[in-house]
Amino acid sequence: NNGGFSVTSSNPNVVNFDGRVKCGSKAGEAIITIKQAQNDYYEAANFSQTFYVIRRDRNGAMLIKDADEWKLFCKLVNEKGMTNLNARLDGDVNLGGDIAMIGRYDHKYAGTFDGQNHTLTLNWNTGESDIAPFGRVNGATIKNLRTAGTIKSSSRFLAGLIDEVYGDNNTISDCVSNVHITSTYADNRCGAGGLISYISSNTQVTITDCLVKGAINGTSAGRKGMGGFVYTNNGTCKLTNCLYAGTNNGSNEYSYTFAANATLNNCYYLNACGEAQGTPVTAEQLRNGY
Repeated sequence: NNGGFSVTSSNPNVVNFDGRVKCGSKAGEAIITIKQAQNDYYEAANFSQTFYVIRRDRNGAMLIKDADEWKLFCKLVNEKGMTNLNARLDGDVNLGGDIAMIGRYDHKYAGTFDGQNHTLTLNWNTGESDIAPFGRVNGATIKNLRTAGTIKSSSRFLAGLIDEVYGDNNTISDCVSNVHITSTYADNRCGAGGLISYISSNTQVTITDCLVKGAINGTSAGRKGMGGFVYTNNGTCKLTNCLYAGTNNGSNEYSYTFAANATLNNCYYLNACGEAQGTPVTAEQLRNGY
């Protein structure tokens, strides 16, 4: 008989209340607010609690099927510090112009991400630097992921998969980057990488069975520094069974087809990016399956 008491949800499709707090039909974020209005028996009071609801597989990995779930994954890693959260794509995801990146300086991603051969598509146009689907990773595993679309920036340090890599045992396997990268930064090296922009010191990265086929275009002095696979390698980088089939307008200064000081095993290129590395192939060899 207390008409001043209420329980409400900011998003009943995610979390609702019918005497008990229950998950709704969608993943996402919802705030449950318990409120008591002032009346003859009670003073005014309220309490709110935020709930994050995700879909998970039987092994606990988050399932991501659309842009909303991708952005929820970003929030859990970047803001809530759930850096070890494993995830896998449950379908193709198109982020459009929403720049939503996984991992940042204080919360570097360290889980296992399985793209399940689905495609993450983006169309990012910005004036910011350090732009890639995965911003910062540390000891992460990324596999079976395809990235596509465009990254355009008036700044630098852009990549088709990861901006910066730290720590031991970073593994990238069976990934395809078809992101077309354009930097109009003209004061110095653009720092763009088809797969990774920057590998830190004391960092181990293993790249296996990966393909880069997007274009990288710099402007003026920005053309001096780019990488078909990796722009800067200050750590230990090993590439096995990889193909660079992209295009670029990089100069020979500070540019590498795969990565500086890297170990290459069975790696091939269609067009060199700066310093040629690996074994050259022809378009006909790619067409006929050689």
